[in-house]
Amino acid sequence: MKKLAIAAVAGSALLTGVVTASAADMTVKAAPLAPAPFSWTGFYVGANVGGAWTPDNGGSDFGPLFPPFIVLAPQAAIPTLIPGQLDVLTGGGRQSGVIGGGQVGYNWQINQFVLGFEADAVGSGLNGSRGTATRSFGPPILLATVNQTVTVDFGRMDWMASIRGRAGFAVDRALFYVTGGAAVTEIGGSTTTVVNGPGIAIPAGTAVATNGGPGTRWGWTVGGGIEWAFHQNWSVAGEYRHTDFGNVVSAFTIPSGLAAAPVFATGTSTSRLTVDQATARINYRFNWGGPVVASY
Repeated sequence: MKKLAIAAVAGSALLTGVVTASAADMTVKAAPLAPAPFSWTGFYVGANVGGAWTPDNGGSDFGPLFPPFIVLAPQAAIPTLIPGQLDVLTGGGRQSGVIGGGQVGYNWQINQFVLGFEADAVGSGLNGSRGTATRSFGPPILLATVNQTVTVDFGRMDWMASIRGRAGFAVDRALFYVTGGAAVTEIGGSTTTVVNGPGIAIPAGTAVATNGGPGTRWGWTVGGGIEWAFHQNWSVAGEYRHTDFGNVVSAFTIPSGLAAAPVFATGTSTSRLTVDQATARINYRFNWGGPVVASY
């Protein structure tokens, strides 16, 4: 009997140890380590594509846009010289084009706040703003109405670039941000087209003048966007920006059609060159998943 009692006690103790060990093992397996919080910190490179446009009211002029011209009979009983005048170029229609390029930058996350910088460059087929104006003269100054129209197309922008700061608020894998900084572009030569209606003898018909381009223009840009990380190293974003390159002044020449005096008159026109753009962007991030810096 004593031997049976000793064996029973020993078996019970062994069974209790096994159960206790199994329970402890299950407890450890049931509590895996929590994953590290997602972080936006790190360098990134990417590509973008979208559209850009200049507004309808991009052109304006407060100088001698129209030079004098001469009207002959039957619009006038005698040759009449119509002097130049101050006028205003109004928008001649929105100019738009496709843009595409790349960007590089760095983000640094502090709690839920993300700070960083970005540089980007895009190629474009975007024309600058267009301005047009028409003036008419008729009775009692003239016997019949004559018209003159001037259209100024401000230079083509083959590329644009910017260097900007960024500040955003992260909600896990979504980043809401604003951005702003300096922008630069190269503007080609502008073109001035003067259409003189019937009755205008000098200069007659249509004259087209290519003006010297203002070259490189610096300005400012501001905007914002939303970025979403769909993978540990990849994200997509949508961004909108408004860019202002300031006033562009263009001088043009009106030919006379006469060999002895080929230049009839000159004028100047001014345009406020602004660009709005919306792009879709994709980024690849290096060292993504680094620690989120805590600030207390």
